[in-house]
Amino acid sequence: MKPKKIIKNQNGAVIVEFAIVALLLILLAIGAIEFGLLLYNSQVIVNASREGARAGITRKVDSNIAYPDTGGVEYVVRKYCENRLIDFGGSTPPTVGYPDLRNIGKSFGEAFSVEVQYNYKFLVPAILGLGTIKTLTRRTVMRMEQILPS
Repeated sequence: MKPKKIIKNQNGAVIVEFAIVALLLILLAIGAIEFGLLLYNSQVIVNASREGARAGITRKVDSNIAYPDTGGVEYVVRKYCENRLIDFGGSTPPTVGYPDLRNIGKSFGEAFSVEVQYNYKFLVPAILGLGTIKTLTRRTVMRMEQILPS
């Protein structure tokens, strides 16, 4: 029996291997970027709820706007998110809620809570038309501060 002739011509094999490995590396890099954006936006929502709660417990947005109306807290949260959230045009603005409806007009030492909810739309599935959304909800509770006379 004659041994079979082994084909030794491997022209183009490196290109095929590179295409497979490069595709995996690109997918890994895109996934890391997407996950990083999700974590960043999650932290922005946490900080926005803190800023809103801080504005609520001090009853001030700035020296010209006084509380107890909740519109000022929503203004602070929306401004914070507007300046810091990273989205690519597909996400809706965050909503601000008050889990404890008795937040308005609380006295010194009582809890004031602010809840911020944001629907993060993933970039890559949105490009592909899949439209995957992750709802980020963060809540901050702080104690009301004493109003000092001016």
